[in-house]
Amino acid sequence: MLQKGQVVYSAAGHDKDSFYVVVEVDRDGCCRIADGRRRGLGSPKRKNPKHLRATRGVIQLAQIGSDRALRRALAALRPEEMVVE
Repeated sequence: MLQKGQVVYSAAGHDKDSFYVVVEVDRDGCCRIADGRRRGLGSPKRKNPKHLRATRGVIQLAQIGSDRALRRALAALRPEEMVVE
């Protein structure tokens, strides 16, 4: 089960092979994801969780106030945190 703030890897769709952070998990299980570039915090993409792969990375969204800060937080993650589980 994916959780808010978790870094995920998109395994399918036009955004395949990209890293995102889970901004919200809907009641039906779908996730809303953002990366601060293609999809900002103000308009996260709704995505089926079966098309996402969890990583070890976690971002504290309470400390992220802008798309720029989100991009920096994703870029600052170490390679071992980006391992797809």
